[in-house]
Amino acid sequence: MLARGAKGIAALSILLGLVAPAQQLAQQDRITTPEEIREDTRPGALAPLELLSWPLHRLSAGMERGLIAFERHKIRERMNLWTEELRQRGVEARFGGSGEGAGLGGGVTYTFSPGEGQRLQLLGLGTFKQYQELGLQWTSRTPIGSLIGESSYQWRPEENFYGLGHNSPRDKHSMFALRQTWAGLRWECQVKDRRVRWGALYRTAWLSALPSGNSLYSSPDVFFSGLTGYGTQARLGSAGIYFDADGIRREYQFGGAAHFGASYQHGYGNSRLRYFSYETQLEGRLPVSRESSAFVGQANFELNRERHDSDPIPFYLLPHIGGSSTLRGFALDRFYGRNVALLSLEYRYRVHPFLQAIPFFDEGQIFDRTEDLAWLNWHRNYGMGFRFRSATGATVLRLDYGRSSEGYEIHVTFGDRDRPPLRGPFRYGAYKR
Repeated sequence: MLARGAKGIAALSILLGLVAPAQQLAQQDRITTPEEIREDTRPGALAPLELLSWPLHRLSAGMERGLIAFERHKIRERMNLWTEELRQRGVEARFGGSGEGAGLGGGVTYTFSPGEGQRLQLLGLGTFKQYQELGLQWTSRTPIGSLIGESSYQWRPEENFYGLGHNSPRDKHSMFALRQTWAGLRWECQVKDRRVRWGALYRTAWLSALPSGNSLYSSPDVFFSGLTGYGTQARLGSAGIYFDADGIRREYQFGGAAHFGASYQHGYGNSRLRYFSYETQLEGRLPVSRESSAFVGQANFELNRERHDSDPIPFYLLPHIGGSSTLRGFALDRFYGRNVALLSLEYRYRVHPFLQAIPFFDEGQIFDRTEDLAWLNWHRNYGMGFRFRSATGATVLRLDYGRSSEGYEIHVTFGDRDRPPLRGPFRYGAYKR
């Protein structure tokens, strides 16, 4: 029986060889798929684990197919062409830019030239937390300088306040809403490839601190009765001058920058508000590894001096520190005061062309008078930050983790924006160069 069976198998093999040699060749040369290899080599004991991880495998496989389709259809290239075409028409999309704490959002700018040497730009920003900003800027360039007319409107519904001074208690966290509108004229001159500029400006502003719509936090008047400026509108004018020198050409090259500004604020109508503001920003960069890392040191000072017959400065016009652009180990706008001194040291390392890692150390102090400056009054923190950049070099996202005497804070800031030529009595989105 065994001999007869063997003969039958041999005959069948010869028959298959004569009838379907192409099929045999195809089976011998067939490429084995990764799925078949896993199926043949996986231990039987792993079957329950694979059953549990099946959703994850399906998700990763779907993401992989999506990325392949993304590249196959050249979505990125098409988006770049579409954005470039919009930019040529004067339209540019904005991601973020409303500042830390404003939430996820964005907007658009529209720029056109009504005549030679003239430019008109419109800005609109909004976030899911109802932060709103509208801006208009008209620029007329001449051989000796530029005349700039500009105006802005901002609605900021959830601004933090913990009280005044460097000892303000953290448990008295309150919130207020700020409505600010201003308009003005500015004259500016630029030389040396626009790396040196100076100018003068005058602005008229209307500002109001109102109750916040966030029901989780009390309004400032609950903790701080008689707080100057809360619930009333301030109408004031601001005149100032400024000077900027920018010697930083590349991110990881040796260089420095300096900004100096001074302004005078005066109230309208029955207001006796009269005070001077002085601001200074200094920055230096020392490369460690060419085109990949550098130490960056920054110093910021802001001083306010009231005239002897002036009304008190409204609390929301005072300098404030805390957050991703100042003290990163403290809550946003943690300290308010008349004067600010702020120092920071960073080591910026390029992990990837679009990603930067930044170990940092910050220290700052709020004080009323120069003699109040004391070693024990400095607030210090350290931590690690990351910056995600776009192909154009703009910062798309900032992540900062900082530790201080009050614990730790994680700051998330979407987008970026330019530093204003003169801060004056206004709030802007967070800025840190």
